[in-house]
Amino acid sequence: MTTSPLHAVTGAGVFALATALVAVTIEPAFADPPAPELVVSSFTDTHEVIHGNPLTGTAFDINTKAVFTADPAIDDFLAGVVDIPADADIVRVHISWSDFEQTPDTYTWTRIDDFLDRVAAQGKQAEVQLLMSESPSPSETGTFPYVYPPAWLFDVKNVPYRDAPYGDGTYTTRQPIYYDQGYLTELGDAVSAFADRYDGHAGIAWVDLRAFALFGEWSGWNDASNFPWPDSATRTATLRAIIDIYRTAFTETMVTMQNAGASVDASDPDADTQAKRFAAFAYDYGAEEQNWGFRSDTVNALGYWMDYSTWGQSSWNNRKLRRSHIQASEGAGWSNPLYMLNDPRRVVMNALEDYRTNLQGINNTSFAQWDDMKDAYGEWFTTLGRYSGYRLLLEEAAWSSQVAPGGEFRFAQTWTNTGFGFSPRDYPLEVSFVDPSTGAVAWSGTDEDFTLRRLFKGDYDDRVSAFTLPSGIAEGEYEIRVALVEDGEPRILLPMPGGQDRRYPVGTITVAAGVMPVAVESERAQFIVQAEDYTDVNGAYGVYDALEGGHDEVYYEHAGQWTEYDNVYVPETGDYRVEFRVSTEAGNRFSLQVDGQTVVSDAVTPASGGYRQYTTVERTIHLEQGEHTLRFIRGDVDRWFFANWFRFTLDQPQSQRIQAESADDAWDVWLAATETIDDDGTPSVSWIETGDYLEYRDIDIPRAGDYLLEIRYSAHSGVPDRGFRLLADGVDVSGELLLPSTGAIETMRTVDFVVPLDAGVQDLRIEWTRANVDVLFNWFALTEQRAHLERIEGEHYSFQWNLDKLQVWEGHDTAAEVVTAQGPDAVDAARFRNERDFLRFDSVFVPHRGWYDVRLRVASPGIAQTVVVEVDGQSIPLAVPATLGNGAFVTVDARVKLRGGVTDIRLVAGSQPPAGSPGIAVDWIEVEAAP
Repeated sequence: MTTSPLHAVTGAGVFALATALVAVTIEPAFADPPAPELVVSSFTDTHEVIHGNPLTGTAFDINTKAVFTADPAIDDFLAGVVDIPADADIVRVHISWSDFEQTPDTYTWTRIDDFLDRVAAQGKQAEVQLLMSESPSPSETGTFPYVYPPAWLFDVKNVPYRDAPYGDGTYTTRQPIYYDQGYLTELGDAVSAFADRYDGHAGIAWVDLRAFALFGEWSGWNDASNFPWPDSATRTATLRAIIDIYRTAFTETMVTMQNAGASVDASDPDADTQAKRFAAFAYDYGAEEQNWGFRSDTVNALGYWMDYSTWGQSSWNNRKLRRSHIQASEGAGWSNPLYMLNDPRRVVMNALEDYRTNLQGINNTSFAQWDDMKDAYGEWFTTLGRYSGYRLLLEEAAWSSQVAPGGEFRFAQTWTNTGFGFSPRDYPLEVSFVDPSTGAVAWSGTDEDFTLRRLFKGDYDDRVSAFTLPSGIAEGEYEIRVALVEDGEPRILLPMPGGQDRRYPVGTITVAAGVMPVAVESERAQFIVQAEDYTDVNGAYGVYDALEGGHDEVYYEHAGQWTEYDNVYVPETGDYRVEFRVSTEAGNRFSLQVDGQTVVSDAVTPASGGYRQYTTVERTIHLEQGEHTLRFIRGDVDRWFFANWFRFTLDQPQSQRIQAESADDAWDVWLAATETIDDDGTPSVSWIETGDYLEYRDIDIPRAGDYLLEIRYSAHSGVPDRGFRLLADGVDVSGELLLPSTGAIETMRTVDFVVPLDAGVQDLRIEWTRANVDVLFNWFALTEQRAHLERIEGEHYSFQWNLDKLQVWEGHDTAAEVVTAQGPDAVDAARFRNERDFLRFDSVFVPHRGWYDVRLRVASPGIAQTVVVEVDGQSIPLAVPATLGNGAFVTVDARVKLRGGVTDIRLVAGSQPPAGSPGIAVDWIEVEAAP
């Protein structure tokens, strides 16, 4: 935890700065109490693997090759011989129709009751794969010998069926004629009976909708694609009717719909594109249920899972739905040498980065093989457990150090999600004041409007929760604790230190009569759209492995090609600064549409520095809260063009950009010069001479302190430095500031200064002290600067591997390794083995735009080596001197300008250690706001 301002504390797995909040002593009435101040605390992810949060995590397959009613593994579980493994989250269980309705209208529940109750008693939940459609042939070896629909369905109720071939045609299955009303009636009765008993059961995470096609996998097998529908209207109506059965039956428990791997069918005019098949097979109808999820099979190591072609349906559905509906996935048998054990890293990265899973199953483990699977997958199983689904972190919290009984308590928070999925439900925020001497709760309040439901990896969002304290609360100092609750009880585990019963301490507060608390406001928000996450496309296509890090990228080969994103949620209404991360030549163009309206038109790109090397182009647009469709369109200049991501940051008083030409008053300048086109497409101010000024009125400065002043300008070559000063309400706050030549009037650059400003609404004036019609002024920006320090332990990396071996598996312990250093500093560290090994630290929160010192504490025994720091599109090599031994560390650092928000930091071994010599060991990495 970090609290500003300022003393250092340490805790398990986390480094912190904190304010020395001294316990308040009640003074006589004539003593002046200390004035309230704003307290800002920050927190670092503890890196622990969290088990126990709902609708997220890793899956455990409990079934062996036996039916549920006679499975020996389930017998042992019910008898208490074995327990669900502690490091599993959701138990996947196969329950077929014939397990609970062995004769018509007679239901057997006892075994299912006992099973689900025991799962819930262990703090787990089950994914109930309710198998209701055709089952594989009993003669097919290696499959589960289930009979999904009971025999009486066909033999007594006379539901029509056909012997349908599947796979290569070797086997056949007894396949119901799905559109037959008799089948739909019996299916509805069985599903309703199951839901009447188990809907909302604490032991169920979700129920799989498996009521069409082989294994219930909807449309992924040949028999489903070739089912003899009388016409396309019957097909869609039947599948919608099946969805309606589950929609009506389950009103509390989530339903997950199969997202099958079928491809488009060129011979079917109603399913010959991905969008048509999405509707023809009723995925669109299922997606109308916001509380439903989707799941896919075959998320394994057979190459990249994400398919950017125009024929694969499963990946297209996944991209379309994964920002609105959680995604569950499974691979294949854990020991399969062709699909799983050939590259466990690829299994995990496919599940996380390609699929964005909330739950990934590594199949067919059961109790007997669980530990063997973990040994084979090594740290990659741990990584899967850490980042599957959501991982909600309170990055910062702010409050007034003092509040009054009966007064308002305002609590500001900044939240991120460091997992790859998201939370599909709302969990209100509970805040409590706890007496530190007794542990008793003196007060608690709940913000029922609080939501983190649509918070994704790479996003952050601020919340301000306001409460009225009871007038009778005792004066004194309290510890503040937070919790995310369900039905009034703490429910969500957070990767924060010091938690007890899912409540987490964030700092202290003093309750004192008569105090006036300081203002607590927070308006920040940021979200990111990965370019490869398109839901519709014209000509462009995804490219695997963006070279600058992150995930994949998109190539727009020709002018006019576009990608569309129809599932983008905007958290707050306001003006957003959009960063377009692109790779191209100078003079290329692009546009952006929101809901069909052009908001960025023909933006001109600078040269990015080379093929698949990136630069950032910025624009400001207005967005309304809610879900929108974005379309990114390449312009009419036919040159190579890549896009990596688009990041949207809400403008707020703490960080505001002001266009030079928007001055409310000016003297002897031209406010609309167009002879130079800046990267942001706006005009500049020209004809500036000594003594000229530009004034900007009613600028809101939220807090007193230092502000980063960025000036965007150009100046002729060969001229002396140009100069200006900044006045606030007529007072010089900067002194003279100098701007060097940019080399040409056509060449824009940004120069940074730090100036002190008082809080309040002010008139700002830029007054030119040295100019001679040889400078163009485009914009200036003010960003609040404050203390920030975050330390991340080296062994707490998110991912590691080698940049030259992204598709090579040489064992789970072949790239970077975690070691305990010897010598004077016996610490855990992450150590490179070879050149191009890397450590990736994801979702590092940078609270504001500005300059930061990035420090590494490293050891390089006996030989000097190089490590490269990659952050915010910058690549900085750092020389690491030879150290005396494995436990002797030194600190190396670099000062870098960071844009603010959520970023990834990658450390890359820049040199090959000699044979027999260890690589660089990284003890920790620090990011500190530069003074």
